[in-house]
Amino acid sequence: MTTLPAPTPALSPRASVIVLVLAALTVTACWLIPPAKSAGEVGVNMDLPVEIAGLEGLPVPVSQAEHEILPPDTEFASRNYGPFNMPATDWLDRFLCKIVLSGREKRSIHRPERCLPGQGWSVIDSRVVPVQLKSGHLLKITALVLTRPVTKTDGTPAQLIMCYDYWYVGRSVTTPYSFMRVLLTNWDLIVHRSNQRWSYIICAAYVTDNLVPGGRSQAETSEALKAFIREAVPTFVKSEMPTEPSIGL
Repeated sequence: MTTLPAPTPALSPRASVIVLVLAALTVTACWLIPPAKSAGEVGVNMDLPVEIAGLEGLPVPVSQAEHEILPPDTEFASRNYGPFNMPATDWLDRFLCKIVLSGREKRSIHRPERCLPGQGWSVIDSRVVPVQLKSGHLLKITALVLTRPVTKTDGTPAQLIMCYDYWYVGRSVTTPYSFMRVLLTNWDLIVHRSNQRWSYIICAAYVTDNLVPGGRSQAETSEALKAFIREAVPTFVKSEMPTEPSIGL
C-alpha cells in the first residue's frame, strides 16, 4: 500500500503577516539602496612592460572566443616573454603573462578550471604555493599542471604539459582562491555598495623535456615560472611597484 505524504500545514494568520512584512521590507530595501557603483581604482597597471628580467615581451592578441564570451567592458593585457631576437614562432620556450580585468559584470572573471577543459586541457594537479617577492611579501598563487595530446613534427604522439599559475588582484588584496574573491566581492556589494574590479593574473610556461632535446623538466619549469613571477609582479601590481623616493627641498 502506498503511503501518501502528509499535507503541508497552512501558515497561521500571524505567520502570514510576518512573511508579508518581511517581503515588503526586502523589496523596500532593494528599492531604496542605490545601485552598486564600479570601483574606479584597480590594483594593476594594464600596460605590461616590453621587457621583464631581460626577456622581450611580444604582444598576444585577444582571441575571438574571449571577445565573444566575456562582457565587452572586460580589459586584457597579454605578452609572451622570451630572449631578444628569438623568433616569434618559437613559442615553447616563452613565458606567458596575461591580465584579465573585470568590468561591471561578475562573469568577466571565473575559475580557469571551468574553461580549460573546453580548450582541450586536462588538469592533472592543482595546489596553492607561495612565491617570495622582492618586497619581502609572500604571494600565494594557484599552480595548475595541465596536459593535452599533441602530434610532434615527426608525426609521433606526445603530451603537451603546461605549468599554469594564476591568482586574483583586487584594489588592495590578492588571493589564489576563487571563493575568497567571490566572498570579498559580495561583501563590497552589500556593505560598501561598490563593485570591485578584480584582475585575474596568469603566468604560464610549457614543459619541454618530452618534446625537444635538452628541454625543461616539469620541476625546472615550475621553478623558472616562479622566478619569472618574482620579476614580473613588481612591474604591474601597484602594491608591489617601487615608489619614487621623495626629495625634500
